[in-house]
Amino acid sequence: MSGNLIALQNKFLGEGQTVYDELARIHERQGFVADNDIEQLAETHNLPPSLVRATAKFYDELSQEKPAKHTLKICIGEACRAAGCDRILQRCSQQLGIEPGEVAASGARLEHVACLGYCGLGPNAMVDDTPVSLADPEAVDAVLAHVRDENNHTLQEPTNSLFPPAAGQPCVVLRHMGSTVTALDAARAQGIYAALDKTRAMEPQAVVDQIKASQLRGRGGAGFPTGIKLQTVRDSVAPDGSGRRFVVVNFDEGDAGSYIDKELIERDPHTQIEGVLIAAHATGAQHAYIYARLEYPKARQVLEAAVAEARAAGLLETCDITVVRGQGAYICGEETSLLRSLEGLPALVSTRPPFPAQEGLWRCPTAVNNVETIHTLPWIMEHGGAAYAALGSATSRGTKVLSLNTRVARPGIYEIELGTTLRQVIFDLAGGMADGQRLKAVQVGGPLGGLLPESLLDTPLEFEAMAAVGALLGHGGIVVYSEADDLVKIGRGLFHFCAVESCGKCFPCRIGAVRGTELFDQMIETGVTDQRLELLSDLCETMKYGSLCAMGGMTPAPIESIIEHFPEELDRYRREPTE
Repeated sequence: MSGNLIALQNKFLGEGQTVYDELARIHERQGFVADNDIEQLAETHNLPPSLVRATAKFYDELSQEKPAKHTLKICIGEACRAAGCDRILQRCSQQLGIEPGEVAASGARLEHVACLGYCGLGPNAMVDDTPVSLADPEAVDAVLAHVRDENNHTLQEPTNSLFPPAAGQPCVVLRHMGSTVTALDAARAQGIYAALDKTRAMEPQAVVDQIKASQLRGRGGAGFPTGIKLQTVRDSVAPDGSGRRFVVVNFDEGDAGSYIDKELIERDPHTQIEGVLIAAHATGAQHAYIYARLEYPKARQVLEAAVAEARAAGLLETCDITVVRGQGAYICGEETSLLRSLEGLPALVSTRPPFPAQEGLWRCPTAVNNVETIHTLPWIMEHGGAAYAALGSATSRGTKVLSLNTRVARPGIYEIELGTTLRQVIFDLAGGMADGQRLKAVQVGGPLGGLLPESLLDTPLEFEAMAAVGALLGHGGIVVYSEADDLVKIGRGLFHFCAVESCGKCFPCRIGAVRGTELFDQMIETGVTDQRLELLSDLCETMKYGSLCAMGGMTPAPIESIIEHFPEELDRYRREPTE
């Protein structure tokens, strides 16, 4: 079915043009998409109105409501929740006299958002198009005055802290991050694009062989070997015999607690472009797409400018790069959903096989990798695969960038060799807990990662070691919770996040997340019982084994870890039986 819809778009919009693109242009021009826009687009291009309407309704940002005069989005991701966002959201709701999703008489709209990429500085908000930190109570007053049209706020966009490895420690991904390098001349002066020159002088298979030798694994989730993925794309042929292949960068970093990709793009965009072009040379791809997260406007602008510079300098002659703005759907972090979005369709998860490396974008072989993975390729080509494989541990080679939230003394971004323990990261690198707080739990890998107690902090940050304790290395976002945090409410928030962000294709995820949220609400309001815990465990099992993708399949992981490691958190909500 999706193939037929893509063919219709290509026929009436032009090859590669999509309903998604057309709707995005309409929304950018007037701030909303009206019913008559949908009908006119369908009629003009002889497309099914149902396709246009389904695409418009799937994405949060392609709203059919007229824009408010001011919009205040409060981040409710796990890191901001630990920093007190619930209290701020309640205050804003009371003072504006509206609930999230509503517009006040003054013209102010209140919303919540999952993550803005400033998890070490929270709680955070987006005021119109400007991200701000609300850690200072006076900032909340300034923001409320702004959206009520009383005073324009003067708050500046926050700046995440970055802590490069100490002298003598390996520095791969952050090596150009001592100062922000966004201009092409400055990038070349630092040696960026030298690895590309070396790569283009090599046979493509030799490039793939070097990446295989590095034993690099994907830095965005499942940890699949990057070299094998590139080899598969290189060896696969599109069913139409066209010979087309693509490189797609997943820059829809939406895991609350992770802001790594954002900083890599904002501070070092040309290394990303170099990595994309290396992957393209290795696979024979003629075009690359970088799917950029909606909530990162600055990063997207920096990236677009860098791509334009690279194109003007002739660097993109063999493989052009298109930056595509996401429209606010977390599920697009799942690779098949992302590809459907690029094709202009609702971003529903696709069953596998075939895998994207075999049949991906427009049914052509496609290498989908996240920003950090691509950012690593130039170092590998410069120093050799064996040099990279010499870093890290026996099962997890190389380095990993991590980001930490406000519960530690030095929140920010770090690069470590894989095999380093959680305890070393939190207490040695990040200085331990902030303000004398006591650690209660650590969540690694975003909303799909398990919560670990202090007794498991000596677990090494490795793919298999994390999985063995019910956690997930994922993007490398680490959210630390203190004794002040209520893990039952955290669990409720994680289920609610899945309910809101599910693509809706499979019922275990679509219905299960809603029922899980309701079950947590019941336990919080009227008490935890053995029967409800049994029902919760059954629900988790259904989602884990019945969902199509990791969104539904791994949402139970943090819930099950709360049940296993933190039973006292649930016991606090038990009620004495009444006569």
